[in-house]
Amino acid sequence: MIDITSTIEPALNPHQARTTLNGAVNSRSVPRAAVPADVGSYWLAWVATVTFFAGFYSLVVPLPRYLGAVGLPDWQIGFVLGAFGVASLIGRPIAGVASDRYGSRWVMLVGAASLAFGAFGVAATTNVALLFFLRVLQAIGYVAFTTAGTALVVSLVAPEERANRLAVFGVAANVAISLTPAAITALIEVASVEAGLVASGALALVGGLLAMLLPSRTARDSGDVPSVQWAIPQRLWLPMLAAALLGAGFAAFFQFAPILAERRSVTPGLLYTVYGAAIIATRLVGGRMLDRFEVGRIVMLAAAIMAVGQALIASTSDLALLLLAAALVAVSGGLFHPALIAHHATLLPDAPGRASAAFYVAFDLGIGLGSWLFGVALQFAGLPGLYWTAAALAAAVVPLAPLLRRGDRV
Repeated sequence: MIDITSTIEPALNPHQARTTLNGAVNSRSVPRAAVPADVGSYWLAWVATVTFFAGFYSLVVPLPRYLGAVGLPDWQIGFVLGAFGVASLIGRPIAGVASDRYGSRWVMLVGAASLAFGAFGVAATTNVALLFFLRVLQAIGYVAFTTAGTALVVSLVAPEERANRLAVFGVAANVAISLTPAAITALIEVASVEAGLVASGALALVGGLLAMLLPSRTARDSGDVPSVQWAIPQRLWLPMLAAALLGAGFAAFFQFAPILAERRSVTPGLLYTVYGAAIIATRLVGGRMLDRFEVGRIVMLAAAIMAVGQALIASTSDLALLLLAAALVAVSGGLFHPALIAHHATLLPDAPGRASAAFYVAFDLGIGLGSWLFGVALQFAGLPGLYWTAAALAAAVVPLAPLLRRGDRV
């Protein structure tokens, strides 16, 4: 049984030295110590996050239905839904800097309010420009809350258990996506599409109010007000590249699973169910290994597992093997996602918000650019070409992963 109730230690020892840009130790540069937090704060952050994600995933079913019901043509529906990706990439760095300067809980509240307003407002208009704007607000809410929440957890836990705690924290989103769409589908069947939008906004607000009960972590706690820095430090480039390549692998499965299911005669819900169960199990059972091994080994293993899973999808129509492939993709995500977030935080110890934002910018870029690449591969090489491309991108991480060992310890 996983011990997830032990006392959480301060995030950093103030006497520890910090790695410099080239990985050497600078004994004169000392990162600030995080304020100790009790285990209740960690679990309150988990509850606030699962509530917020329930609100976010409540939009999955009713939003496209509403856009179609009010008469928008397909291209306008795609235009509105596509606003999310652009806004999320712009919002991540802003949310990261704001979390470091003003405290995570305030950014989480702003994010919850933005998602709630974006959800409530949809039912009040049929204007495509306003709907686009409301979708942007939903995206801003998502990136603000998730970036700040991750930064808060990074600051609450000790480095030696950070990846494990992040893995367990990530279960919140997995639980929400496993349960919420089905519940909202049942709701709108007996009520209306608008009821699903209202439920989304209400859940988001509850998540934001819960976040206000959390401790705030800023540099002001140690008497240091950080300067605003937008540039990405060079030491983050390699882990960001790994996050982007593996994020593309996630997109290949998650975004294209409905097409996979249709062409291989598989129920899409079965693929998602296996994926959800496997990633939750990996986070809970495998999370403790993440802090015991070098990040390079974890990422290498995750990349190899991802490549095998994508290759299986590309080469078989057997149901059992396809379900195994879905589980392998999930296991990979359950390993690399918390490991790379923790690694980013280790490389940027004084700015957990910027570190979290850097990871998610890379991961989101991998999803977006990967989806475009896979669309081209699907067009010209069919489903096998799509997933062989995804396997190649994941395999490219394997030789890069050992380099992540350099400078990964404080």
